[in-house]
Amino acid sequence: IREGRLIIDNIRKIITYLVSGSLTETILIGGGLLTGLPLPVTALQILWINLAEDVLPGASLAFEKPQKDLMKRAPLKKHASLFTGEMKTIIFLVSIITDFILFGLFWWLLQGEYSLHHIQTFIFVGLGLDSLFYVFSIKNLRENIWRYNPFSNHLLTGAVAFGISLLFLAVYAPVLQTLLKTIPLSLFDWILLGGLTVIDVAMIETTKWIFIKREKLIQ
Repeated sequence: IREGRLIIDNIRKIITYLVSGSLTETILIGGGLLTGLPLPVTALQILWINLAEDVLPGASLAFEKPQKDLMKRAPLKKHASLFTGEMKTIIFLVSIITDFILFGLFWWLLQGEYSLHHIQTFIFVGLGLDSLFYVFSIKNLRENIWRYNPFSNHLLTGAVAFGISLLFLAVYAPVLQTLLKTIPLSLFDWILLGGLTVIDVAMIETTKWIFIKREKLIQ
């Protein structure tokens, strides 16, 4: 029973992580096509994010240890869905808000003197950083991040560090700059992108907090 519950927990984390990232990319690309604007990111940049940034962190979630309340929970109903209300909120609401922010920045940058390659690099790094850091919130859907050690899964921490290294290489290595059509970002760009990542993690943690409080009230 313990192993079964752990497997279900980890499957839910992986689904939440991968589907929310894919939905963000889909809406962003769709928004560009519908508005007639240039694509916010190129096909190769999306492929890089999916393969270099998402795969290892997503796989590492399968090795999360059981949470404290694992055996104290009520049994799942026979036909219970893998998708909980919390998962749906994180996947749809948080992803959509993130898209609005990124697409708004994309539109705003297009009005300025930035080149298209600069703007696409900005959005590309924004998507990459976002997926690399909010995974620490996804690793525990039943507690807020300040109540557990986000670096307890060494495989996950290593996967994120490796992903960050690949992201920097994609932006600063000449060969990858040519392949991915990226250009070096300024310090201001990185600060702005860091702020966006913090906002996204804060939205996920707020969603978790609301569902945790609601579950306690029901109990």
